[in-house]
Amino acid sequence: MNSKPKLQVALDVISLKEALQIAEQVHSFVDIIEAGTPLIKSEGIRVVKVLKENFPEKFICADLKTADAGYLEVEMAAKANADIISILADAYDTTLEEALRASYDFNVEIMADLIVSRKPIKRLKEIIDLDYKGKKLSYALAHSGLDRQSSRRAPLSEIEAMTQVPERPKLAIAGGIRPSDIKNIMQYPIHIIIVGGAITKAENPEKIAKQLKELIYKY
Repeated sequence: MNSKPKLQVALDVISLKEALQIAEQVHSFVDIIEAGTPLIKSEGIRVVKVLKENFPEKFICADLKTADAGYLEVEMAAKANADIISILADAYDTTLEEALRASYDFNVEIMADLIVSRKPIKRLKEIIDLDYKGKKLSYALAHSGLDRQSSRRAPLSEIEAMTQVPERPKLAIAGGIRPSDIKNIMQYPIHIIIVGGAITKAENPEKIAKQLKELIYKY
């Protein structure tokens, strides 16, 4: 890799007030601030705009996990000043293509989230050639969801297989990642490391975010 992975904090909380409090503590150590799916569902797409207003120097990710209405949802997030928008990789190809069309029109990046994919590598190979006027998926996310993390965290085997896919998007990883996982993650060409609970549920979120950033640069 030519540069170190970016650190993204996933604000998977349901209160905008709490999200802003956490973001204020950790913004110095993260590169991307994510408006998590529960936060957007609880408070609305306005949270994306509020996060951007408060932290204009940071990339803002709208974790919509869009399953349908690809153009409409990407447009909505883009107009709220999102920089990156997540789409379910297992959505219809047409939905992904519509998301890419909107990403072209509004100059944002699309992250294909493989969270519910039963055959993630097969699906990744199917979608890497989708494009609209040369605009392709920016990221593919290997993701162990919250309800699955007790048995499967930090899906490294999935990432390893994804690295073998030619002409793939940049890779991101999420799923119960803790500071102790960083060394192993750094063996792979990861572009974004997404951390939620290890930061947001910590007694001192700033301390953990700082530790994660230092480990990324150590390895």
